[in-house]
Amino acid sequence: MSTIVAVENYKLKGKHGVFDFEREKDQTFIVSIWVTLKEPAKNDEIETSVDYGFLQRTIHDVVARGDSVYMMETLCDKIIEIVSGHLNVATVRIRIEKPDAPMPHNGGLAIVERYWPEGEMLQS
Repeated sequence: MSTIVAVENYKLKGKHGVFDFEREKDQTFIVSIWVTLKEPAKNDEIETSVDYGFLQRTIHDVVARGDSVYMMETLCDKIIEIVSGHLNVATVRIRIEKPDAPMPHNGGLAIVERYWPEGEMLQS
């Protein structure tokens, strides 16, 4: 039996982007993260699982409080680096959306997804 612990559609502000103006003012980012546990949670004890509060705090610390970066891929990598270090995390899938990303034409949604370990895909 596999267990997935997740935080979906966490909306927050950050100063990230390729263009200088993107790093000067807050922009909206929407982050979803799913982790598969190595071992099932036991005895109704949070310590045997992955606390979704930990996932949300990690996202917040990287996106809202962390250093400004150019690419959403880098944000994903920074979050994965922290989350994958948890003792009970087997796999990580992260999705970052940037609804107001500057693009040459109206419409569309900028999205980056990453998986850890490389090549893994969680089904949500």
